[in-house]
Amino acid sequence: MCVLIIKPKGVKMPDARKLQMAFKANPHGCGCASSTKFFKSLSFDTFMRKLAKVGDDENCMIHFRFATHGSIKRANCHPFKQGDVYFAHNGIIDIDRTDDRTDSETAFDEMVYPAILRYGWNSEEVKTVASNLCQYGSKIALMQNGELLMFGNFIQDADGCYYSNHRFMYCANSFAQ
Repeated sequence: MCVLIIKPKGVKMPDARKLQMAFKANPHGCGCASSTKFFKSLSFDTFMRKLAKVGDDENCMIHFRFATHGSIKRANCHPFKQGDVYFAHNGIIDIDRTDDRTDSETAFDEMVYPAILRYGWNSEEVKTVASNLCQYGSKIALMQNGELLMFGNFIQDADGCYYSNHRFMYCANSFAQ
């Protein structure tokens, strides 16, 4: 299962070891969105170089992918972008997909983003759509103009960041060497 990490404004990035554990447990790509950066990569080293340019003074969503729907390629990494809105998801959404898209991208393109266009950012309608997608344990993050919305039960860690799950940390012993 993927991991979605939210670094709030004013909080430092998770340490490199924690990010490396997240990537090793979810090795099918990674991505980031903040008010100043947006990128996706299949390479952890490239990801870390770009992530180092995100400031502590901005909100940031970080995603490490474990492919469940859609092939392993950069385009299927989160976050997804439409206009000035970014979307990242952890979990599985029961939705019909077309082509080689992920369930997350399909839900964003067909449900969440149209609701934002119709009703506005941070509207009750958008909150309802996103919350309904989280009813089976999924977590969702949306960002527009650096403003962050989170849906689902995230875990706030001692580092001040929010995590969709800690499964990647339980794999740490498997990666030690």
